[in-house]
Amino acid sequence: MSAVPDRMDAAARLEAQFAATDHAYQPIINTSTLRVHGFEALARPAQGAGGICTLLDAAADLGIVRPMEKMLLRRAIGKFARVPDMGGVRLFCNVDNRSYDGHPITEETMREIVFNSGLNPDSLCLEISERLPVLSSANLQRAIGMLTGLNVRIALDDFGVGMSGLHMLMTVEPHYVKIDRSFIADLPSNARKQAIVAKLCGLAHALGFLTVAEGVETEAEFRSARDLGCDLAQGYHIARPTTDLRDLSLVYAGTLRTVAVTAMAPRVAELLTPVTPLTIDEPLLAAANVFKAAPDLRILPVTDRAGTVLGAVLEEDVRRYLLSDFGPALLANKGAAPRLDKLVRRVPIGEAHGSVEAIVNSYVAAESAGGLILATEGRYVGYLSNHAVLRLASEREVSAAREQNPLTQLAGNRSIARHIEESLSRGGAQTLAFLDFDNFKAFNDTYGFAAGDRALLMFGDLLRKLDGADGTFVGHIGGDDFFISLERNEAEATVAIAELCAKFASDAESLYSPADRGRGGIVSTDRFGLDRFFPLLRVSASLLHLPEARAHLTAEMVNMQLSAGKQAAKAAVDGLSIRRLPETGRPDTMQALRRAAA
Repeated sequence: MSAVPDRMDAAARLEAQFAATDHAYQPIINTSTLRVHGFEALARPAQGAGGICTLLDAAADLGIVRPMEKMLLRRAIGKFARVPDMGGVRLFCNVDNRSYDGHPITEETMREIVFNSGLNPDSLCLEISERLPVLSSANLQRAIGMLTGLNVRIALDDFGVGMSGLHMLMTVEPHYVKIDRSFIADLPSNARKQAIVAKLCGLAHALGFLTVAEGVETEAEFRSARDLGCDLAQGYHIARPTTDLRDLSLVYAGTLRTVAVTAMAPRVAELLTPVTPLTIDEPLLAAANVFKAAPDLRILPVTDRAGTVLGAVLEEDVRRYLLSDFGPALLANKGAAPRLDKLVRRVPIGEAHGSVEAIVNSYVAAESAGGLILATEGRYVGYLSNHAVLRLASEREVSAAREQNPLTQLAGNRSIARHIEESLSRGGAQTLAFLDFDNFKAFNDTYGFAAGDRALLMFGDLLRKLDGADGTFVGHIGGDDFFISLERNEAEATVAIAELCAKFASDAESLYSPADRGRGGIVSTDRFGLDRFFPLLRVSASLLHLPEARAHLTAEMVNMQLSAGKQAAKAAVDGLSIRRLPETGRPDTMQALRRAAA
């Protein structure tokens, strides 16, 4: 029996299995608003057919990956197109990288898939995975060029699991990068992952694409990904994939137990330049006219008809075009005048509702000479000129200097209060602590204020080494009182603070004379005018472990508990006092805390 009929029979059976495949949809939401940005279509083969990867491997062996992927794409789009009221929501579809092997995909094929799908092209995003290598980068680039020309978006899927991630960023110039679950798992407690995700998000904003945290399974992971700069997120914590279209929603508010209301910083809003963007299908003459009317404008934002930022036209590019031999004549000829898309460049984009610091950092990371476009969920909000960003940066530096303690240069009371409020608005493991010097007055009276300042600076330097690492925040309340916040569980935080106190006690011995070190302290006058022995300097700490659910807590409760623990810490042999807050809110919570503090 010939092998050809056998191969044809195998292909026919496999095609039937692909035809019986259903699709489930999983939401991708904005990390700030919790609104749906899009849904990812996930193929679900019939029971007994194996996983979709198994079917695609079999299709690759038979050389029919491309037609099978085309079938899956049609079915995924066709089913989703039946969902009512999904205007503006994007559908993300996976495409096997082996589809780009062999002869190049024709533009007719691309157009036929996109325009007969039942969705607008700009509502479709095709994902390129890192899990399989792309053997023909020329075919891939040709296909991407045709897709972006049709206004279809491109995403890099599973970013970080392959060996070609950064190379693909340069080759593909995606609209989205989906950060693989391996970087999101345990993100709140893994400093190395936090550093990678934060840098990737900064790079994303500098290059003008959005990031998606994949596989978010806990609220703590969601909050951590959001705080590190991820624009979007998907995963079981938000919603599991569903084949039932009736289960799909436009808002997944249950993702967070407490939702912080985000708004543009007032100073950012004041400095926005009123620039109306052009749409991608307008003639280049429209951009030339805008630049002519606004000589100080350096970049002109360009969006699609839904308001999504596609990039910008640079004034220097338009000027160069106008100065060319045939540029003015082409612009004057309405029939031959080029469209904007010929000169649109990808530009840095900042999150409009982000902090002033995040906006300034987006500008710095991009090393942009043309200002910064602000957007939310990729949609245009406004434009900050170079001058506006520099004003924000200088004002931020002045504000930070005002809030710092003048001696140690650590964050002052306003920053500490703001940090406590922010800590109560999110979940995850966290410990706060007040730290206070023991025997400091006696040391100051005996050795003088200059020695006292050296002791404060010594401890400040120890805290500064921890600041920013693993989500740690430190501050100087005033005098010999300090503050530290650690995003760690109870055991890890307690050990870290105990080690900090032990390190200072050891270092502080150098501030005493050899005789006083030998005696283990000094004799000085206490507050009652009596001479008595005071041991060497040490730091005592009142620790407060925050519960996972803390929507019912207030800053007053936190400060009350921390203050109540200070005397207990001074009396403790190890200098530590551990406090806790109630797991749930009750009407008598404040009264109970006041009684405990008293």
